[in-house]
Amino acid sequence: MRRVLAAGSSDVGQVREGNEDALLIRNSVFAVADGMGGHLAGEVASAAALEPIEALDGRVFPDATEAATALTNAVVAANTTVSKLATDNPLYRGMGTTLTAALIEGRRAHVAHVGDSRAYLLRDGQFSQLTDDHTLVQHLVDEGQITREEAAHHPQRSIITRAIGVSPEVDVDAMTLELQPGDQLLMCSDGLTGVVEDRVIAELLDTTADPDEAVSRLVELANQAGGPDNITVVLLRYEDPNAEVAAPRTISISTVNRDDGRDWAGQLGHYGALTAGSSSANGNNASDDEPRQVGRILGRATAVVASVAVLAALLIGGGQFLLSRSYFVALDDDQVVIYQGVDASIGPVTLARVTERSELVLADIPSWYHPNLENGRTAADLNDARRIVRDIPVRSDEVEDPGVAGDPDTDTDEPDDGSA
Repeated sequence: MRRVLAAGSSDVGQVREGNEDALLIRNSVFAVADGMGGHLAGEVASAAALEPIEALDGRVFPDATEAATALTNAVVAANTTVSKLATDNPLYRGMGTTLTAALIEGRRAHVAHVGDSRAYLLRDGQFSQLTDDHTLVQHLVDEGQITREEAAHHPQRSIITRAIGVSPEVDVDAMTLELQPGDQLLMCSDGLTGVVEDRVIAELLDTTADPDEAVSRLVELANQAGGPDNITVVLLRYEDPNAEVAAPRTISISTVNRDDGRDWAGQLGHYGALTAGSSSANGNNASDDEPRQVGRILGRATAVVASVAVLAALLIGGGQFLLSRSYFVALDDDQVVIYQGVDASIGPVTLARVTERSELVLADIPSWYHPNLENGRTAADLNDARRIVRDIPVRSDEVEDPGVAGDPDTDTDEPDDGSA
C-alpha cells in the first residue's frame, strides 16, 4: 500500500534569540511559515497563518479542483487573519509571514505558496524548485539585471515582495502534482536554502533512507554553515513498499526559469497562476513558427505589463513593509545618514528614505573609508545601522590610511608633532 511519510523540524539557528518560524504536520496538510515583524510579532504571524491550513486536515474533496481551491482559499484566509491582527494591535503593525503549504489528496499533492520559503521535488534524480521566490532579487534576476549567482550573495536577498498579512489582498501561487512512488517533497524556510546549496540538499535527501534523519541532518548543515536565521524543514516521502530500492545516482538540479521558453512544470503538474494553454506537437512545419513567435512576443509584452502592475501594487500595498525590513548607511549629499528601505529603485520610484541623520559629513572621514559610504553599508536593523555610524572613523592629521599608518617606508604624511 502506498503511503506518505512526513518528518519535520524547526530550529532557532545560531544567531537569532527566538524562533519566528512555524511548521505544520498533520494527516493530510503540511506547511512551513517564516514570520517577521519585530518582537513576538513574527511568531504570532507564522502561528496564526497555519490555523486555516490546519482546518483542512482530514477533509474529503469531490475532485482535485475543489481540493486545490480549498488550499488556496485557506492561504487567503491566513492572509486575512494575519492582516487583521496587524491592524487591530499596534504591537503587531508591519508583521507578516511567508507560507508554503501542501495538501495531500490520494496520489495528488496540492501546493500553495506566498513569500520566499520554498518547495522542492526530488523525483528520479531530478531536484526541482517548484516555487518562485517572491523577493526583490528574484525580480532583478527575472529582469536580467543580475545573475542567479549574484542573487545568492546579494545584500538585499532577504527583501520579500509578497507576504502573508502585509496587505488585505494577496496573490497566491498554486500548483498540483501527480505523485509517483519515491517522490520527495521538501518545504523549507530560507534559513536552510540561504546557506546550504541545492545540490547538497538533493544529495542528502537521495542518500538518507530515514526521513527524520534527513531532516535532522539538513538542520545540522544549516547550523554548521553559521545558522544566521531560523531553520524549518518539512519533508514528505511518497513511498511504495513494493518498489525496488534505487541505486546511487547523479542528481540533476533545476530551478524556476520562465525565460527559456519551456513549460518547466509540464512534467510535474500545473502552475495555478497560469491559464491553460495548448501544447505543440513535434514536427510542426515552418508556417506555424511565425504566429507562434508573434504569440511569444505578445505573451512577453503582456508579462511585462503585468509585472509593472504587480510592482505598482507592491509599492502601494507593500511598500511600507519593504521599508520597515531593511536599513543601510550611506550619504545624502555629503552627510552620513541612515536609510530605511533598500538601495534600489523601480523606474522613477526609490525604495528607501532617510530615517536618521548623523552629525558626520564626508570631510570628517578619512578618504580610504569613503567607498563604504558611497556604496552603502547594509545593516541588520536600526540598532545595527546606528552602530555602523558610531564606528565610522573620524579623520585626524595623524592617520589617513590604516594600511600605511606607522610604516616609515610608505607613510608620506608629515611627522607627528603631538599636536591635535
